[in-house]
Amino acid sequence: MAKEAERKTARILYVYQGRDGKEIASLVGVSEKTISDWVNKFKWKAARTANVTGRDNRIENIKQIIDGFAQNKLELQDKLNELVKSKGNKDEISELRQELARIDSGVANWNKTLETVDKESKVSLSSYLYVMEKVFNALRTFDTKTYLRTVAFQEHHVIDVSKELG
Repeated sequence: MAKEAERKTARILYVYQGRDGKEIASLVGVSEKTISDWVNKFKWKAARTANVTGRDNRIENIKQIIDGFAQNKLELQDKLNELVKSKGNKDEISELRQELARIDSGVANWNKTLETVDKESKVSLSSYLYVMEKVFNALRTFDTKTYLRTVAFQEHHVIDVSKELG
């Protein structure tokens, strides 16, 4: 049976680094079957999905989409400016203006989505403090010595989070 350290390492490789079972098995020295069993038993797929679709990743993905729109708009705007300056084809100028308007609309929609994701995914201070109280109490029950060594950290952390989420 595989050791606890191997399972923990495999979890990090699977959930946070997105590696596949074959590669993980090779890296930690267990069979692919063992990795597959751990993925199913400990619900690593759900954890991986949560990690990939987490707030920060979603926000970053939306920002990249908006950046793509912005690049496209700059290129089309340059093309439009050249056509207008050279008194180019009026139909082509009209099509470029319509495309630029569609891009503006797309950016506006993605900005709304970005605001919504940001707003919906923020944790309330009361919820955060409730969870942290549960964590700190669990730590106290599990290892009182470590709990007592972290009391100063707990206080500073709660103050910092209160300022951020306040």
